[in-house]
Amino acid sequence: QRFFAWCQNCLSLRSIQLGNIPLISDDEAKLLSAAGGEIIYSDPKSPASRVTERLNKFGDTTLSDTILGVAFNYACEGFFQVNIPVYEKALSDMKAWINCNEKLSTLDLYSGVGTIGLTIGGDDVTLVEINEHAVAEMQRNITKLNRPNAKAILAPSEKSLEYITGKQIVIVDPPRAGLHADVTNRLLETEPPRIIYLSCNPVTQARDVSLLQEKYEIVHHQGYNFFPRTPHIEHLVVLDRNI
Repeated sequence: QRFFAWCQNCLSLRSIQLGNIPLISDDEAKLLSAAGGEIIYSDPKSPASRVTERLNKFGDTTLSDTILGVAFNYACEGFFQVNIPVYEKALSDMKAWINCNEKLSTLDLYSGVGTIGLTIGGDDVTLVEINEHAVAEMQRNITKLNRPNAKAILAPSEKSLEYITGKQIVIVDPPRAGLHADVTNRLLETEPPRIIYLSCNPVTQARDVSLLQEKYEIVHHQGYNFFPRTPHIEHLVVLDRNI
């Protein structure tokens, strides 16, 4: 408890010190002031990396990266792809399947801060995301990019079924659990002409694709090594409605 109290009180925009002993130089303190950061406490009993308590914060903790020439801001705790070169390769491959249907609008489900929809989704794109912080950053990105026809929706994808109309290309990039059953059923009901499915869990993706094959056929698939020297891969499947 004394350590946590020290953390809460020791950090200023000018110095970090333990008693009278400086822990960083003046130049390092200036760099910290120009940037930003947080001291957080995460309960080691938690199975996930979650913030138990925020001990201190300084500066602006918003991060930024550029994807396919488009600059994105995102919160330091928000989701963002870490292997950007491979992610850009996946996006470029996905874009080729959107350019074939330029007259159609795009629906981006599980959209995060909009790195898929706002880079390859065309002018008329609707982005649905459950995380309020991600949607706030996405809305700022939309404004910054001057995209008046891009719409950010704060809601779970399974509670946004009215946006799946069957008259757009649908992009899905769900968490490891895969598509919610209601989303799968709505896709089968409305039959959009093309579904572009990027997955971080090929097992649940295979489950979802097997259900969608009632009315769709696989026209393309590709794996991506986002995390070298680990067993994890990202997998892209493009499905077209059966004629």
